[in-house]
Amino acid sequence: MKKYFTSVFLIYTALAVYGQSKPLSDSKKATLEGRDYIESTSYNEEQRGAERSLQYYPDGEDFVCENGKNRFTRPLYGTHTAWRLETSDRPVFASYDKPKSRHIAFRVQSNGQSIALDSTEYCEARYTPGRRSYILSDSRWKQANREGKLYVTALPLHDKEGAIWYFNASSMPKDIQLFGLIAPIRAKRLNRSGDMGADPADSFEASLTEAPERFNFKLTKGEGYVIYENGKLRQLSVSKGKALYNAAEKARTALTSRFRIETPDPYINTLGGALVAAADGIWDGEVWLHGANGWRMPLSGWRAAYTGDCLGWHDRARRHFDNYAASQVTEIAPVYPHPTQDSVMNMARSAKKWGTQMYSNGYICRNPNRNNQMHHYDMNLCYIDELLWHLCWTGDLDYAKKMWPVITRHLAWEKRNFDPDNDGLYDAYCCIWASDALYYNSGAVTHSSAYNYRANKLAAEIAGKIGENPQPYAQEAEKIKQALQQRLWMDDKGCWAEFQDYMGHKQLHTSPAVWTVYHAIDSEVSDPFQYYQATRYIDRNIPRFPVKGSRLKDEGYYTITTTNWMPYSWSINNVAFAEVWHTALSYWQAGRAEEAFHLFKSSVLDGMYLGHCPGNFGQISFYDSARGECYRDFGDPIGVASRVLTQGLFGIYPDLLEGRVDLRPGFPQKWNHASLHATYMDFSFARKGDTETYRITPRFNKQANIRLTVPAWKDSYESVTVNGRNVTPLQAESIGIPRITIECPAEKELTVEIRWKGKRISLEEAKLCNKTWEASASAEKESCYYTTGNSLTSKAALNGKSNPAMSSDTDISSFHKPTDQCSVYQASQGMILGKPNQGTMFVRLQQGDMQWWQPLNMEEQKENTPFYGTELPVNPLAQYRTVPMETIWNAKVTDIFRNKYREPRSPYTTLQIPLQGIGEWCHPKETADIDDSGLRKQVRNGVFTLPQGIPFRTSAEGKNIAYTTLWNNYPDSIQVALNGKASGIYLLLAGSTNHMQCRHENGIITVTYQDGSRETLSLVNPENWVPIEQDLYLDGVAFRSSAPRPYRVVLSSGMVSNRLEEDLKLKGFNDRRIPGGAATILYLPLDKKKELQQLSIETRANDVVIGLMGATLVN
Repeated sequence: MKKYFTSVFLIYTALAVYGQSKPLSDSKKATLEGRDYIESTSYNEEQRGAERSLQYYPDGEDFVCENGKNRFTRPLYGTHTAWRLETSDRPVFASYDKPKSRHIAFRVQSNGQSIALDSTEYCEARYTPGRRSYILSDSRWKQANREGKLYVTALPLHDKEGAIWYFNASSMPKDIQLFGLIAPIRAKRLNRSGDMGADPADSFEASLTEAPERFNFKLTKGEGYVIYENGKLRQLSVSKGKALYNAAEKARTALTSRFRIETPDPYINTLGGALVAAADGIWDGEVWLHGANGWRMPLSGWRAAYTGDCLGWHDRARRHFDNYAASQVTEIAPVYPHPTQDSVMNMARSAKKWGTQMYSNGYICRNPNRNNQMHHYDMNLCYIDELLWHLCWTGDLDYAKKMWPVITRHLAWEKRNFDPDNDGLYDAYCCIWASDALYYNSGAVTHSSAYNYRANKLAAEIAGKIGENPQPYAQEAEKIKQALQQRLWMDDKGCWAEFQDYMGHKQLHTSPAVWTVYHAIDSEVSDPFQYYQATRYIDRNIPRFPVKGSRLKDEGYYTITTTNWMPYSWSINNVAFAEVWHTALSYWQAGRAEEAFHLFKSSVLDGMYLGHCPGNFGQISFYDSARGECYRDFGDPIGVASRVLTQGLFGIYPDLLEGRVDLRPGFPQKWNHASLHATYMDFSFARKGDTETYRITPRFNKQANIRLTVPAWKDSYESVTVNGRNVTPLQAESIGIPRITIECPAEKELTVEIRWKGKRISLEEAKLCNKTWEASASAEKESCYYTTGNSLTSKAALNGKSNPAMSSDTDISSFHKPTDQCSVYQASQGMILGKPNQGTMFVRLQQGDMQWWQPLNMEEQKENTPFYGTELPVNPLAQYRTVPMETIWNAKVTDIFRNKYREPRSPYTTLQIPLQGIGEWCHPKETADIDDSGLRKQVRNGVFTLPQGIPFRTSAEGKNIAYTTLWNNYPDSIQVALNGKASGIYLLLAGSTNHMQCRHENGIITVTYQDGSRETLSLVNPENWVPIEQDLYLDGVAFRSSAPRPYRVVLSSGMVSNRLEEDLKLKGFNDRRIPGGAATILYLPLDKKKELQQLSIETRANDVVIGLMGATLVN
């Protein structure tokens, strides 16, 4: 622990505890009414911070382990019901069949010894997608120096609920007997269907109170088949068993072979079949489900439905879309005007009432084929985006006509609910997976606006093809695009803002989440220059966890969190696989294939090889600070992984509405081969010497031209042929590396061969491009620079006139020279030295026949760390002067969450903070008990004195705080008269903040001198402005602050400490509440030579209440 010492200039007092408080368990607990403890509970506490090891290794398509320890972690799915077979790293099993789930174990008896098959000396376990197999050996089975082995394979039945086991004994004792044991599972109740990390790990162990039922079996010539159905085990004859087993295996093979990939990386080669098996697990015969195990329920939204088209199940996709089209409300007009907030839910969300703007025509209900059920999510956006992708995959205009009313009703519903002021930017009403604590209070939100941009853009394209009017949708799309660029794009950060406030000061929230970046890129709201910059924002600002483990070579693997926000609430700051993979997809879409693959592979290693479930497309990572590894084969990760493999790694982007398929493979540069097999296409790549060969066999629903765009690894080519015919490639617009585009006709089979020549592309060989460029009339034609803030009407690309061997149909709309923005170009390093915070600059480079845009990340000068005033300088010779506050106080500190904050509130239906000023729409009745009785007891003669000797004037009874807020309950600022001179001022503050106001100025403290000059201190969550009711969890990675923890005063006891986590024994995330709440102490240095005039405190952020309890000047 850091030692503090006394200094004349700056003295850090010893960490002291002033006053005594009871242990947290004996203290009055804060009220957490409405909190979902299941989604806030971790069953992984013993694993937190533990060293990891590679639990599985790849072998072909198999995930393999030896002598593994994980039990009941890999489910096998057969039929499309909730039934599943839980398997382990050893042959012990469980059937999930609520409420008749059973533990299933096997034992071998020989030579008077009974050996449980899950406790043999050696066990190799394999997860082959859809199947689990084992090789067992034990010294007790040794016969005449021959090692006895038992082979066990488990398969779910494909046509009914049940499973079959195949046993094959080799060199085993002749008196071997096999028997099975079935018992009720240990868990009396399962919260999330027994899913990993969401229920206790021993849930599927055998009951401790009920004896197991025994079933005896015989092996015939070392073979035997055992079936489980209807809660019983029974042996089948070898002939019947073999037939049933072969039928199950044939069904498994047919299923998992529909999508295969092969690459130089063995950790990736397992993913094809594993993905199909997981995806089949979330299909119930009607729609795609939220999860295969936990949360196994239909939802119209989130990202599971992308998997259908990516894996070639266009029939399943259509069934899903049809069944939810039938869930769209069509006969309930919106008769109630905005807003229609739910008073029972403290105005945090919309009232569930038919005829409101939300629950009326266009709304899509959560369950299929049922349009009379209200839910609290806007799942329309995901559903429509997936439907539009389906139309791109199939090009089916007849189906587009059929679904046109569904699309247009949705667009009208989105507009009237979430852009009622018609400014082109949309509110987000829990419309993405990470919605359960997000609320934007009618703000202008990037991710929902991006969704609506793409929907309107594609609606306009579809309208023109089916005889409808495209103009309204084209105009709306352009309006959204312009508004995103003008209002939400941040030049200084090179990214879009999370949102802009509708209320209050209309501030930008400048620390966006990963979903802001990947949705904007995925919806193609801008150009590649901004996409590159936005992914660089993630590089710089989103926390990273190193992915490491014994037996895994350290190659810098890492995974990321979703935000850098706090305090924690479920879905706000997690390490979630779908979020990581969608981010990786955005890197591919931004042209950063190397970074994309590295991030994706890191996350695959994290979940599928280092994790407890082989081949798991899970929801939450081991590195998640709140929950740890949690849920298996979840809808969102399955859907996003389907897109990452098809659209990211292999770059397959069908647009059959336009009769075209774009292929933009994003293979790592070092790969010399890769192939994909799907029902709609076979695609392979091979490099031998200077020759690259791409073979394409399209099997889409309709003929389409193929447009292949590939990296140029050398600076020229000798020839490019398509099916033996010479062609001239186009110079593709590209960032980071040159690329060429090859147009291929619609043919049954295509072979594209590129024979490269020249030197390998490198910055050492490249030169600044000096060709003449065609640009807009206002731009300088000789310029080869593009910088942050320039707008491009289309893609920036090489004009054909400058290189006869290349051609392009796009041009540059705006350039300017790097005059004051940069001074030195270093070609050998590809760097620009310039002013900080100018974003990324791009320079056009040329090597041989190839040209491309090279990103030049500005070398930022390190600025001084902002001053947050959380450390308290103390001088034993100091003279203190308390500031009179009695006439300023306007409340008791305990009033903060007893108030009703009714005005001002949005005039539109939205998600917002509840009336009590704490909680969010998922927990609208949450509150906190603020109790300042301990502090008041410590007051002597109107003064409370810190153990450091710093006094604050306060009151033992009555009002004791001056609150400020943008709510009408209190003024938005207060002013306190000052006089004399001082070297600093100590401030005792208390108030509220939340995750939606994180990394954002909540308020500002200003001390004004008589000469008009001033000192200011911004109050920023989490550095120096923390919630009154809790202590922030900090881990230095996902939850981190750039300032030392401030000293706080526990109101219920008077304790003063900056280590409350230790002193109050606060643990985990579920309840970081401080008994009675706590005030915060800050310090602002002053110019001791100047006469003081005034202290003011102003609240700047919505939702926040900032209060001043006391102020003390020091000399």
